Formats: sequence, structure tokens, C-alpha cells
Amino acid sequence: MTDSVFIKQNSIATQLINYVFAIYCVVAVVITIGQVAIEYKHTQKAVEDELKINQQIFEPVLSAGVWNLDKEQVINTLNGMLAIPIVMGVKIEQNEDIFTGIGIIKSDTGEVLKFNENSELIAVSGAEFTDVFSYQFPINYVFRGKSRKVGIATLYSNASVIIQRVQFGVILIIINAIIKTVALWYLFVWVGNKLLIKPLLKLVHAIETVDFDELDEFKINLDNKRENELTIIENAFSEMLKNLADARIEIIKSHLLLEDKVKERTQDLSAAKNVADKANKAKSDFLSRISHELNTPLNAIVGGSQVLQCNMTQDDSDNSILLKHINTAGLHLSMLVKDIMDFVYSNKDEFEVNWQQCNLNDIIISSIVMVQPFTQAQNITIDYEQKEHFVYADPGRVRQILVNLLNNAIKYNKKNGFIEVYTSVNTEGEVEMHIKDSGIGIDSADQALIFEPFLRLDYAKENCIDGIGIGLSLVKSLADRMQATVHVNSKINIGSTFTIVFKVKDPHVI
Repeated sequence: MTDSVFIKQNSIATQLINYVFAIYCVVAVVITIGQVAIEYKHTQKAVEDELKINQQIFEPVLSAGVWNLDKEQVINTLNGMLAIPIVMGVKIEQNEDIFTGIGIIKSDTGEVLKFNENSELIAVSGAEFTDVFSYQFPINYVFRGKSRKVGIATLYSNASVIIQRVQFGVILIIINAIIKTVALWYLFVWVGNKLLIKPLLKLVHAIETVDFDELDEFKINLDNKRENELTIIENAFSEMLKNLADARIEIIKSHLLLEDKVKERTQDLSAAKNVADKANKAKSDFLSRISHELNTPLNAIVGGSQVLQCNMTQDDSDNSILLKHINTAGLHLSMLVKDIMDFVYSNKDEFEVNWQQCNLNDIIISSIVMVQPFTQAQNITIDYEQKEHFVYADPGRVRQILVNLLNNAIKYNKKNGFIEVYTSVNTEGEVEMHIKDSGIGIDSADQALIFEPFLRLDYAKENCIDGIGIGLSLVKSLADRMQATVHVNSKINIGSTFTIVFKVKDPHVI
């Protein structure tokens, strides 16, 4: 089945024709049935009138026979009446009793009786006495100038008599209805096809075949001879195509202009990227060089202070305190320099991770020992309940992550505050390390920014907290290198909890 045939069979015009024709058929059937019923009733009335005529014809003969109780004469008269085509039975009653009868009659009790031509009762079937109607008249005999009622005559007829009379007329009515229905159907189809279906098919074909690249050459003609809704649709469709053609030209112009702008913008971005890459390389080279340059004197300062501390006597207590401060400051500065170097190298492809199974408990203990000197200024306590957990990572990088998080927990803590370090295993079997503090907390708006390099929060700037803003960025970078994840949960003036989730198996082994 082609698309046009399918559309034609399912078009709204076809549905409309079918709907209207179905209604017409129902109306035609109802009218035809009404005409048949009227014809039937009219014929029945005519038959009843003919039955009445028998009263005038046969009453004088019947009255004499009944008066004289001459049954033979009455039977002969009844046979004469039965010879009339519309009469199927005659009954004569006297004093509410059947005097005689012929043909098919009914008793007063409704019982069906059948008499032969000799008025003898015989068997009768129900089919012979269906849809019966009757006419009854009194039998009067004039004796000595006075009319006397000697009996009642009842003439019976049934629907078969009427059907025989109306049969031809009914057939003509039905044939007439069929002819009109068929003619009207063809008229509906012809008019609908001409005025609706063909124009709609052309419109559908135009919509399906319209080519956006050939709008200027596309034309639509529905062949409407008169102005109607389809003409409005045709004009609107043509106007729409014209607008689309104009819009297409504008789109092409805009596209060409956009391509030029994209090329220009791409060149600008490429140039900006080259400048940024050079600036980043220069920054990395500078940080790497200055870190190396600072590391040598720092090692000398830290090493010298430690040697002097070892050779210090008890009498030099003031000098001992001074050397302790020098050693602490030197260690802190050395850690900052090391963070800078690690940050620079962590962003380079040559950064390597020394994968191995390591004891997380040992790393935590050693890290706490490293930061313990920095807790004394604010009297901060670090609590840790030791648990044996093994993770697959680089132990040096894990220690570096933990030291940075502990340093932050110390710097942003409150006086006489606490830090709690604890480990756990999640539902997926991964080991989690938690660093919880009682510090100032981090605003929810800043939590997404704290891992950006060289970013320092307003609190750190306002309170002159030392640092260059790469600690948490380095933590995130190192964790990503070891395929670990970092999460933070913090509330203002309550504290923060940083969680590191480590792998317990080699992630490179499937």
C-alpha cells in the first residue's frame, strides 16, 4: 500500500464522509422502517374496512338461517364468506356459545379452533393463527316489524393477508432506499474526493516533499476554484515557505559570519593559551628554582640549630629556647618549600607514585609526631586510637597528605582545641582516614573552592595565618594520583572533618 493510498483512506475527509454516510444510513433505515410500518397499518385498516362490508352483504342471509336454526344454510353462507381472500375464519355465537364456525377462529377463552367446510372441528397448528385481528358485528332478524338480535358474527383475518398486499410496495420502498443510498454514497465520494481529499493529499505531499535547500523553487497549487479554508491554508503555506526562504538566507549569512568569528576567536584563544602555557611554565620553573635555592640554606639552618641544641648546656636555657624556635621555624619553612616543589612536580607528567601496600597506622603515628611541635602555641591536643589498616598507596605521599591536613587543622583551630584522627572501613571495603578538628569551620560556599591552588580564604588573610594556599590543592592532587578521594564536611564555628578514601588493593590489577 502506497503512502498516498494510506493517507487517503485515513484522511479526515474520508472519515468525515464515512461518518456522515453512516448517519445517513441509520436515518434511511429508520425512515424506510417507518414507511413500511405506515404502509402496513394503512393496508390493515383497508382490510378491516373490507371486513365491515361483509356485514352488509351477508347479515340478511345469516340472520334468517340463525333465526330458523337452519345450520346447513348458515354453513353454506359461511363458506361463501370464507371464499373471500381476506377472510380466514368466521364464528357465529348465540348466548355467548359458539353456534357454528368455519376456518380458523378463537374461542372466548383464547383457544384456537379450526373447522372444515362442514363446520367440523379439526386439529390446528399455532403457525396458522399468528398476528390475528378480527371484526365483530351483531346479527339482527326483523320479525313482525321488530328487529331482534339473534347472534354475533366474528370475521377473522391475519397479517399474511396484509403482507401479501403490501409485499410489492415494501419491495419498491426498499429498492428505492437502496438506490438512493448507493447514489448518495457515490455522490459523497465524488464530492469529497474533489473538494477535500485531492486538495488535502496535495497539501500533505507538499509538506512531505518540501526541501529546505530549494525553498525558492518550491510551489504549491491545490487547484481550488473558490475561496475557502483550503485556499487560506494554501496562501498561509506559501507565505510560510517565503518566510523560511528569507530566514534560510539570513541563517547562511549568520553562519558565515559566525564561522569567521569562531576562527578569529579560536586564534585569540590559541594565542592566549600559548601565553598562559608560557606563564605557567615560567611560574613552575621559578618555583622549582627558588625552592631548590631555599632548600640549601634551610637545611643548613635546621641542621645547625639541631647541632647547637645537642651541645647546649643547662646554663644556656634562654639560648636553648631561642634555638628551639629557630629549629621549629626552619622545619616549618622547609615543609613549605617541600610542598611548593611537590606541587610543581605533581602537575607534571613525570610525577611518579611508588605503589606498595603500606601500614596506615604507622604513617598516622609518624605524621602526628612531625606536627606535634606546632600544637603547643594554642595548646591543641591530637587524639588517635590506633588501628591496623593496610592500604595500597605511596606511603610518603600519604604522609604528606596527612601532614598538610593536620597543619591546616592546627592553624585554623581554636585555642585549647582538639584534633581527632580515626580510621574506618566503608561498605565497599575501602579504608577511610578522617581528620576532625574543633576549628572555625568552612562556609558551604567556600567548600568547593578550597582545593584551588593559591586560594586563601578571607579568615586566613584577616588573621594573618601563614601559608601560600597550596596545601589543600596538593592534598587533592596527590590523592588523585593515588586514585584516592577527598571529602570535606564542615560547619561554621563547629569544625571540619576531612576524609580520605584509599584503595586496599592494587588498582592496576583487575
